[in-house]
Amino acid sequence: MRPNPLLLLAGALVLAAAAAGAGVSWQPRPPAGPGRAQVVEVTAEAGMRFSGQIPGPPLRVRAGATVRLVLENRDTLAHDVWVVQAQERPPYLEPAFPGAKTRVLAPGEREEIQFTPTRPGRYRYVCTVPGHDTTMYGEFVVE
Repeated sequence: MRPNPLLLLAGALVLAAAAAGAGVSWQPRPPAGPGRAQVVEVTAEAGMRFSGQIPGPPLRVRAGATVRLVLENRDTLAHDVWVVQAQERPPYLEPAFPGAKTRVLAPGEREEIQFTPTRPGRYRYVCTVPGHDTTMYGEFVVE
């Protein structure tokens, strides 16, 4: 019996879609147990962008849960990341939650911060280096 070419094609498309989506996960890893932090990973990529950003899915976290945000700078330029109010634009004065900002990282550096988002709503994560926020931003949802 010969395999059905349409079924083979459908299977190949499903596998290709799964493989394409496997490179960047923008959903935070769930806490491992009570009192554990949600981990959110953000990578600054070449071309002044965050991997997986808009039009990708938003970063989603729970209100009141500790978030461990990890920024890795794979670009040749310096970058940071702040979580800010959705409508806030430069100059950025304060993050939306205490501690929800990294320092400016040199190329190749990595930093982890912890903060607790207390108010549900829609926010933005953004690089605050002047001029970078035009391409380096995404949606941060606190549920």
